[in-house]
Amino acid sequence: MSSHCIVQSCSWQQRLVQGALVLLLAVLAHAAQAAEELSAAEQGRDLFETNCMTCHGANMVNPGTVSYDLRKFPADAKPRFVNSVTNGKGQGMPAWRGVIEPAEIDLLWAYVLTRGKL
Repeated sequence: MSSHCIVQSCSWQQRLVQGALVLLLAVLAHAAQAAEELSAAEQGRDLFETNCMTCHGANMVNPGTVSYDLRKFPADAKPRFVNSVTNGKGQGMPAWRGVIEPAEIDLLWAYVLTRGKL
């Protein structure tokens, strides 16, 4: 019997090896995606430290100001986050339109999703 086979004619050992290979490929694909996301979060952290940390605190730990605790920002509320960063919020949050680009807001969002634990 050949070392590769059609699933129906494989021995259980060959099917086991094939299943393990499929699982390994899935794990590697997930690890590559996680590394890419970490990279975005790290870039977001750098942007946060430059533009947001003064009000929102290091690692998003509020420094005692009235700013929103971003560690508690709902993970399913990205449109709200984008709107707040782009257009500001009342007197306390300035609008960053034209200063922080949409792609950079996406990086900030990736960092916010880490809850400051990078």
